[in-house]
Amino acid sequence: MKSLKKVLLISVLIIVGTIDILIYWNSHIYYKAKGIEDNEKKIEILDKAVRYYPVNDNVFYEIGKAYFALGIENLDDKDKNVDYFRKSIESFKHSIRINPASQFCHFNLAQSLIYLNTLSPSLYLGPYEEYKKAVFLVGENSQIFFEAGIIFLSRWDELSEGDRNFAKGVLRKIMEGKDKKRQQTIMQIWEMNVKDYSIMEEILPEDSRIYRMYAKFLGEKSLLLEERQKYLAEAELIEFERAKSEYLSGENELFYFEMEEAVKHFNLCLNILKRIKFYQNLSSEGNLIDLSEFNDLKRSTLLKMVECRLEEGASLKDVESYLHEYLDMQEKVAEVREFESFLLDRGFISKKLGDSFDDLELLSLQLFMSFKQNRYRDIMRIGRLFQQSFVVVPEGKKADYVRILQIVGDAYQKIDDVYEAGEYYQKALEIKPDNLVTLLKMRNNYERLNDNRKIKEIGGRIDKVLSPQKIDIKNYPIKKGKKFYGTLILDGQKIILDITFDDEWKMADPLVTVFFNGRVVWEGYLKEKTISIPVETKVGKNSLEIAAVNRGVGVRMIGWRVTNRQ
Repeated sequence: MKSLKKVLLISVLIIVGTIDILIYWNSHIYYKAKGIEDNEKKIEILDKAVRYYPVNDNVFYEIGKAYFALGIENLDDKDKNVDYFRKSIESFKHSIRINPASQFCHFNLAQSLIYLNTLSPSLYLGPYEEYKKAVFLVGENSQIFFEAGIIFLSRWDELSEGDRNFAKGVLRKIMEGKDKKRQQTIMQIWEMNVKDYSIMEEILPEDSRIYRMYAKFLGEKSLLLEERQKYLAEAELIEFERAKSEYLSGENELFYFEMEEAVKHFNLCLNILKRIKFYQNLSSEGNLIDLSEFNDLKRSTLLKMVECRLEEGASLKDVESYLHEYLDMQEKVAEVREFESFLLDRGFISKKLGDSFDDLELLSLQLFMSFKQNRYRDIMRIGRLFQQSFVVVPEGKKADYVRILQIVGDAYQKIDDVYEAGEYYQKALEIKPDNLVTLLKMRNNYERLNDNRKIKEIGGRIDKVLSPQKIDIKNYPIKKGKKFYGTLILDGQKIILDITFDDEWKMADPLVTVFFNGRVVWEGYLKEKTISIPVETKVGKNSLEIAAVNRGVGVRMIGWRVTNRQ
């Protein structure tokens, strides 16, 4: 009995040892074959590995790859390539029977099936199930996941409804990722093989970055303009919601006196609002962003920025740009009064208006806040004090002095004392003869006095300050994806903006976008040499941007003409 056990043990050891040797030689030959570039030689060697140990899935996988490569190398010989692809399929299937969880094998089997189906359509073997199995076995960021999505999209017409739904899920996952190159590739494959806008609508995530990327792609490819504008409008809506979220985060930080963090959120909110060009005005989507809500948010954020910065220790000079923009937008007396109290409580301004004429910039600010609160009598008192005092105005403070004189003149106009108002405007013009704001106020004063001679005279002075009504920019080239930037000095009237392009547009069908004062006012494919756009201007500098979306253009002339005096 002991002898029998001993024999059995030795037999088991011999069998195990033999299997280990066979596995070793199988693996040895497998790794040796992987380095061989000649696919026929590689198959010959791997066949030996199979004879040693026929259950190594990696060996059959490598045989399948070698046969697949031979099929690709012999695409011009149908008899050979069909045979090679058949053998690659058999090898991949054998590997999968051993290891069903091999995503690479499922994917390569699907690739072989695709080629065999193309070469012999009557043999249709259904590759898409294998692609699905590969996708199920890999992560969303893998190359196989991405390549499977591309293959589904590139062969969209032959997919069943079920396969299309599966593909949409894969494609959406890719578009939700952060790989910009993959997302752009998906768009390119869609454009070449599908071009169904409803499909893109289903696979695009609600992400402003992706919406903008898609809109840019549509523009560069000269595709449906309405679709481009719709996604730009929706991207801006998403960004507006994000701006509101940043504002609320800033308020929360402010509640806990975390001023530095609050400023970051408020600053980010303002930057987001600045990027919104109101494409909804061009889109059929309607008013996605309520303009009054937009202005309220911007106004509130500007105020919070000023308050936070001042609480941090900044001076009024440090927040000057935010401060004046806020006051220009604010029309509610109670809100201005509350802000004035904030400045008073913290010692930034004096309680008595005009307590000192040493700081003209500060006095200008106080007068402006008083004007916003309808305290015209107080402002007129300051004007009289100025007349009675000897005030030396240095060169660097003349702009502030002119602003003070303008506000005093405005106060007199509000109580219908146009003669006194005119005197202050005239004093302002003596200091800055070409100040457009003062010239316009003076013209308005003469109109109220019905002094036609003076109206004509001041109108001539205004015309000299304004930008020429025709500006020859000598065929300025704008490259694809770039912009022309210009500034027009205007008087706040409604105008027609005329932009003339060079003659090459007839051959190119360029897509052009025009922005005026940060808002989109026109976008389209050029059909005429000159486009005419009605716009509302502001007094002083007005920004103009002309963007070439899909190909370069040359701008020859920019002109403007009045439509209706305001």
